[in-house]
Amino acid sequence: MRILLIFVTISFIVSTATAQLSHKAFNLDAPSPRPSSNSISQILISGNVVYLGTEKGLNLTADGGMTFKTDFGANGPTGIGISAIAVKGDTLIVAASTTFEQSGTSYPEGAGLFVSTDKGNSWSLKPQSIDSLYDSTVTYGSNRLKALPITTRVNNVTYSLAFYKGFLYSANFAGGLRRTSDLGKTWQRVTLPPDYLNYISPDSVYNFQLSPVAGAITYESNLNHRVFSLYSDGDSALYVGTADGINKTTDSGLTWKKFNHQNQMSPISGNFVVSITGNDLSGKHYIWAATVNANDPSEQEGISYTADGGLSWQYVLTGHFFHSLAFNGKILYAASDDGLYRSSDFGKTYQVITTILDPITRQSILTNTYYAVAVENDTVWVGTSDGTAIGIDNGAGFDFNSWRVARAYQPATSSSQTYFYPNPFSPKIDIGRIHYTVTEASAIVTIRIYDFSMHVIRTIIQNATRTHGDQDEIWNGLDESGRTVDNGVYFYSIQINGGKLIWGKILVVR
Repeated sequence: MRILLIFVTISFIVSTATAQLSHKAFNLDAPSPRPSSNSISQILISGNVVYLGTEKGLNLTADGGMTFKTDFGANGPTGIGISAIAVKGDTLIVAASTTFEQSGTSYPEGAGLFVSTDKGNSWSLKPQSIDSLYDSTVTYGSNRLKALPITTRVNNVTYSLAFYKGFLYSANFAGGLRRTSDLGKTWQRVTLPPDYLNYISPDSVYNFQLSPVAGAITYESNLNHRVFSLYSDGDSALYVGTADGINKTTDSGLTWKKFNHQNQMSPISGNFVVSITGNDLSGKHYIWAATVNANDPSEQEGISYTADGGLSWQYVLTGHFFHSLAFNGKILYAASDDGLYRSSDFGKTYQVITTILDPITRQSILTNTYYAVAVENDTVWVGTSDGTAIGIDNGAGFDFNSWRVARAYQPATSSSQTYFYPNPFSPKIDIGRIHYTVTEASAIVTIRIYDFSMHVIRTIIQNATRTHGDQDEIWNGLDESGRTVDNGVYFYSIQINGGKLIWGKILVVR
């Protein structure tokens, strides 16, 4: 699916973070020069291996993005939406998702976990964790608590995975927090505090309900049981982000302490916790979170961080919806709905990247929506709804001449072949591209767009120099007067070095 959306009071995409893995043993048979999709919501880096979670499957590269492994066989995570990635040793876990259509509305649906225990060479698919109708209680210490059985995969999507103290933990939104000790063969529901408790211990007596929404069995609707993000701080602590704050355990999930906007003097900015990560700086260990306003009007979007394990927080870059955070030393990179943010002073000052251009291929990232970011030494990887970008930051800022853009496209096989994508094309939603190829070392190219009556409505380029290889030219759906064109069929022509016109067709749907 194109974008994974969950609604509480807002929409979001969650990205996962770190792992350790040797890249040398991974099978890169039949690599592709391009990723499989231009919609990337997950990036995880370990060593020289970069994993991309895309709309059309898992991609990995071990050569800096020169080639990508996109086909993992019939049993692997190929051609399906990827919502989370985790790695430990030889084990690679990939969560998948699809969409469920009902009455013209699309709902996200968990599609299970792809599990490999041999560095991605072979795979098994474990079904999405759901309950039976009779799973209506959970045991917590001496307490037998009512629990809402989650019997559907709809809205039960795994948005984050983390290994912690012998378990794989899974953030499943409607399915809550779950863990497995056998890589998804069996699952255990993990009890978190309800909205009205900030701490729970199995030594105490409770009568709350494990229930993300009220149901036939339960009457409580706990935002803290809607789980979105995970961060494992080694084996010392596990942080769990929900729609009601950040939960922390240091004893394998026996006790939990919750931090949110209402229960601390120096709180997080908002209770909707989209992602969590950590970094070490100047002898201190920081926990960082992308935090968004949930229900309280005093909450706000921003980035929250703590240097004392969550006892107190500060927040910065308020007013922006962030999806993913990454660090290189003191430099913070934050992927947001309005660009890629870079700050080296805890968000006091910052740079925002909104457009990225590959100076060699002329491929570009034109969206402001950045979903994922990860860093390997001085190399910054960025995932967007318009492709993957790779840039160099040596500490003084981005070298804009270093950007490379990796895009998915079907190469033109000859100079007479062309196509427009996406097609049909909605100018309010999509970025339209005219794809063609130049077979000579250099060529002079003119491209024009015509309405159904064959009147020229826009000249895209005229007598422009293009070099050898596949080319994309952008059309934003506007005519020469700057007006968005009406619905209908449009044609375009390409002329290379004064030769015969090459024709293509576009269906515009506003």
